[in-house]
Amino acid sequence: MLGIVMMIIETELCIAGIFNKAGAGSIVMKSLISVSTAILLGFISWYHYLDIKVFMIDNSMDDWRLAITLSRGFHLAMELLVCAIHPIPGQHMVQMLAYDNTNSVRLMQAIPIDVIFSLPMFLRFYLVCRVMMLHSRLYQDASSQSLGALNRIHFNFRFIFKSLMNLYPEYVLTVMALFLFIWASWAVRACEMYHGPEHRNFLNSMWMTAITFLTVGYGDIVPASYCGRGIAVLTGLFGTGVTALVVAVLARKLELSRAEKYVHNFVIDIELDKQVKHAAANILKEGWLSYKYKRAGNATKTLKHQRRLLHSIHRIRELRNDQKRLADSSVSLTEMYRNQGFMLTGLASVQAKAKETDAHLQRIEEKLDRLLQARGL
Repeated sequence: MLGIVMMIIETELCIAGIFNKAGAGSIVMKSLISVSTAILLGFISWYHYLDIKVFMIDNSMDDWRLAITLSRGFHLAMELLVCAIHPIPGQHMVQMLAYDNTNSVRLMQAIPIDVIFSLPMFLRFYLVCRVMMLHSRLYQDASSQSLGALNRIHFNFRFIFKSLMNLYPEYVLTVMALFLFIWASWAVRACEMYHGPEHRNFLNSMWMTAITFLTVGYGDIVPASYCGRGIAVLTGLFGTGVTALVVAVLARKLELSRAEKYVHNFVIDIELDKQVKHAAANILKEGWLSYKYKRAGNATKTLKHQRRLLHSIHRIRELRNDQKRLADSSVSLTEMYRNQGFMLTGLASVQAKAKETDAHLQRIEEKLDRLLQARGL
């Protein structure tokens, strides 16, 4: 993390014109970044050395070469390669293709090679995920490890992330969204600062990142380099994923709990019962009035009350169907499993009492047999 911070400081000082890429200040900062990178590579190698030793102890191995598989070696090489990328001291230029939006032409521009080596340094943030996993309470607890081993659950970062999303979804999504937004804004600025003055302003880069992150895309500010366009594509993908997670979290938060669902269904059931009684009373009322006016010979009022009678019959049928649907929705799989558990517990209790009764009856029969034999003697 120290190398990333120094890289950002050096880049910002060069953008502001305080440092020159060939100057002593920039060379000193990049040299410090190289030293921190070498220390980081040493710590990573030490970590994997300890990991291999623990693996050898767990599997009772004597030779360390047995513990280094092809997959482990590939992961170690990729990790060292990713963490070794950093800006090289000195001023080194490279030709990069860009697109001039004003004249609608493609241009080859000379930019510092630090832009290419600076952005991959953010891949080091995978170490934050490793720190979160190693310092997690679930990972350090021996009882949790034993329980996970019995259930064949690996305590990796994916499991820790799922548990954090289950416990603190708002905080996790907020931190993810803010980090991705700030990183994409700075990355777009770093890629585009040599292709026009509009992206030198950090607020313009934040505006373009925001409209891309939210998949709006007004088009007033667009990237000119292919590096900036790649960052914009990644920002859109990240924004779509974060939006989907936000919708899923909101849907789960708005869902009624079991107790709230019971109360809600109880209130709705009482209301439906009242409406059924009211509709039944209207059936009796309209039937009586229809019969009364039919006997009186008033055809108009008879037809009027017969229509109301049919409407009341149709209404009570709808309410009965609503009650059936409410009863079906009230019984979920959880309640079914719970009721099944209660039934199995009650059945086991009945079986135990039946065995006790059989044993008691058997003792009574034995006593009766002894009494009969005593009288016979």
